[in-house]
Amino acid sequence: MTAKTERLEAELLSFHSQTQPSEDQKPTAQIMPIRIMHVVDHLGKGGLENGLVNLINGLDPDRFEHVVYAMRRLGPNADRLPANVRVICLGKQDTDFPVQTRRLARDIRAVDPHIVHSRNWGAVEAVAAARWVRSCAVVHSEHGLEADAHAKEPWRRICFRRLAFELANRVLAVSYQLRDLHARRTGFAAHRIEVIHNGVDGTRFFSDAAVRSGMRTELGISADEFCIGCVGNLLPVKDYMTALKATERLAGTLKRWRLVIAGEGSERSKLEAFVNEHPQWKAHVTLLGSSDRIRELLNAMDVYVLPSLSEGISNSLLEAMSTGLPVIASATGGNPEVVVDGESGLLFPVGDFAKLAEQLIFLERHPEIREQLARRAVCRVREEFSIDSMVRNYARLYESLGRRMAAAPVSATVRA
Repeated sequence: MTAKTERLEAELLSFHSQTQPSEDQKPTAQIMPIRIMHVVDHLGKGGLENGLVNLINGLDPDRFEHVVYAMRRLGPNADRLPANVRVICLGKQDTDFPVQTRRLARDIRAVDPHIVHSRNWGAVEAVAAARWVRSCAVVHSEHGLEADAHAKEPWRRICFRRLAFELANRVLAVSYQLRDLHARRTGFAAHRIEVIHNGVDGTRFFSDAAVRSGMRTELGISADEFCIGCVGNLLPVKDYMTALKATERLAGTLKRWRLVIAGEGSERSKLEAFVNEHPQWKAHVTLLGSSDRIRELLNAMDVYVLPSLSEGISNSLLEAMSTGLPVIASATGGNPEVVVDGESGLLFPVGDFAKLAEQLIFLERHPEIREQLARRAVCRVREEFSIDSMVRNYARLYESLGRRMAAAPVSATVRA
């Protein structure tokens, strides 16, 4: 090769490198966000609904697009969704035909999602509807039980849930206990059910002395009163009657105490009747009803009680621990996965109001133990149950399914 030829080639290479865009200058292909259709029974107040809103708010809007579909009704959690989230309500009534698969399939086609994600029994028919459409991946997740875990479930429901699990591309549960329970009931292999724990937003739920002082003043709780608190829907499965029965024993031992229960539901009249049978309690027990000021209420409390008959992973329990409260929870469902007994809180047997009363009296008399449990509770939720961890796990799941669906032929179906 002559010197002239070498010089010419060098000039051409130099010109070529100057005219080619660098890596950071090269145009990138526009990646369409993954469209997820979340199907739930309703958007009223509840842990499942609260968790869905937290998830949507946490996911990257450039990577994920959301449509929320309520089977029965909307509610206060619908108002917490971002403005760019489309919300649809089927308006299903108890008098309607119990299965709305055809209508659901029609609406899924109209939305045209990459993924349909149904949650709990109230939305399980979306699995069959999405499979009928055949153009999207299907996720079904279980977030809790409507009744005591030991209550017998109708065999038709067991069979339909097993069918839904088989049809879905991914099956999730929010706790290992819930995973094992459904595996045992349906015969669906436990290893095929992935567990993604709920997460709590530590930037929203934290201890605040000023908020505590203001809310206690508003509620008429003096600085030296021992405030016991509960937050949740007033439903039979939450078993707030156990908390009331515990205070019946508490009243004979402690002089300055308050029980504050925030929530609304079918059990309210029953709880009110129990309080009315004990007129001397009226100054001590407050049924607040529904409230949007949960952060403030938690800060006003000295101890948080969760007496449920059954639980998945309780969002209210995580929020109380993140706020820096010592917690006492029933040893059921996912509660022992959250609370390490004697370390980050206390556990008691389901329905054992005598044991609950004993633990409450112990904590009232030992403020240093309350502080120790509270510190460890905060550490536990930040390390094991953060909202960032929950969002990352769902993002990974949605990415893996959504990109596969986007690349697959329209008629293809994806099987895990």
